[in-house]
Amino acid sequence: MSKLLLVIAVVVALPNLASARIWTDSTGRYTIDADLIAFNGQMVVLKRADHQLGEVPIDKLSKADRKYLVSKEANDAMAQVASAKQTWTMRSGLKVVGRVVGYARKELILQRRGGQIYVNDRLFDGLPRIYQIMIPKIVAHSAHLARDDKQGLDDWLVGQQGQPRSFTVDGALLQFEDGNEYVVPFFFFSEGDLALLKPGWDQWVAAKTKQQQDQQQQQSFLLQSLMAARQRDQQIRSQIAEMQLNQQILMGNTSLWEVTLYPGRGTGGRPQWVVMPGINSGVATRNALARYPGYIPGPVRKVAGYRY
Repeated sequence: MSKLLLVIAVVVALPNLASARIWTDSTGRYTIDADLIAFNGQMVVLKRADHQLGEVPIDKLSKADRKYLVSKEANDAMAQVASAKQTWTMRSGLKVVGRVVGYARKELILQRRGGQIYVNDRLFDGLPRIYQIMIPKIVAHSAHLARDDKQGLDDWLVGQQGQPRSFTVDGALLQFEDGNEYVVPFFFFSEGDLALLKPGWDQWVAAKTKQQQDQQQQQSFLLQSLMAARQRDQQIRSQIAEMQLNQQILMGNTSLWEVTLYPGRGTGGRPQWVVMPGINSGVATRNALARYPGYIPGPVRKVAGYRY
């Protein structure tokens, strides 16, 4: 495998970048000052100074930017990913060390036999310690039990008289320090992290239903990028915006404005960074809202000022 293919085949989440750089689109007319957060073979995730995250297609970037993505600096950052740790504080105060790698829906089958608790035919006492803590809480949450510890789980299973019981767990897939991956239910996470996690989950489920594996992988990539950025920057509060670069507009002779749009209540989709024409920011914002009904305007900045 060539060096180029090696770089773009692996999702890269960059833990330590000293400063932002200027990124330029393929026309040379649009620029953005932002930190590189992550990239894969199709997309780059950038973070602006206002803590907003945006997703830009690699093929829309300048040749210099594409070259930068295969530079030694990017390769060195990739080597740091494997050792990077993320520590999450759950709603209960429990601290979990693990790297978010995607979404998952997992079936847990619990049974008590021979005086022992089994989870998916694995001995409960042989599971990682963190999962020994989580599973009783998952069952207590789903079965509305008063106790959420191992004793409460054992008491409940005794009442099941040896019959297996199953639970569907929806959540984020975390890779723990032992290298294994486990599903952490959504209800474990704090309200702030849950607000970041759930919108991507809805799209992940929709892609799975349609057997759209590429879209599902892209949602996992975006989740990794979002949570890696969230771990380093506690001010990040929104989903990763989609950058919409209208190449026809960019080639025209008009003033251009980058309008940030957030989905309104009841509106599906993710935030957008939309480049729109207008004689001023107000006109550009109205043009953006007309194109994206149901969205709420956010920050606006001028990105070009051409004259007829």
